[in-house]
Amino acid sequence: MIQKRNANGLLERFRPSLEKLGLIDYMTLSLDIDILEFVKRLKAQVDESNLGIMSDVTDPFSSSRNEFKGEVDRHGFKIKRRRKLFDVNANIAVAKGHFRQEREQLIIDIEIDSLSRQMVFFYLIITFAYISLFTTMIAFGSETDMPVFVLPFMLIHAALMFGIPYFLMRRSVKRMKYELERELFFIANK
Repeated sequence: MIQKRNANGLLERFRPSLEKLGLIDYMTLSLDIDILEFVKRLKAQVDESNLGIMSDVTDPFSSSRNEFKGEVDRHGFKIKRRRKLFDVNANIAVAKGHFRQEREQLIIDIEIDSLSRQMVFFYLIITFAYISLFTTMIAFGSETDMPVFVLPFMLIHAALMFGIPYFLMRRSVKRMKYELERELFFIANK
């Protein structure tokens, strides 16, 4: 079910940069519980769901009390925080964990990633749009008597359009790391 990404993939080339930017983070937890018991408890706290593109649309209208949705099996999990109605926090990050049992300890290796395909697509489109806009402004700006304040305004707008999603993704990783660690310790100590 849960597999590591292909080492030859495009994302693997940029993984160190994404880690430095805070868009991918790792953690390892050690819990005093049997793997089968932990998987059973975790499954009870996670709604079975596909984490595809449109999976967040119906979340605010769900009657489930579980905080997470995703997939859990005896090898690991892939979960995401469920969106709630009027929730202002961006629940973008997805956590992927792998279980291994070492004597009495359950070791969970977790990767938290907030860079989804939708965000990559958004950044590609917005980059193309701003390059086209700036090229057009520079090429035809002298002919049309463009006001002086337009170029700085567009630079500020571009910085906001690139910066706000980045800070939301970065905050989502930190928040998921904190909440997931707390939730997994709670599940193990029930």
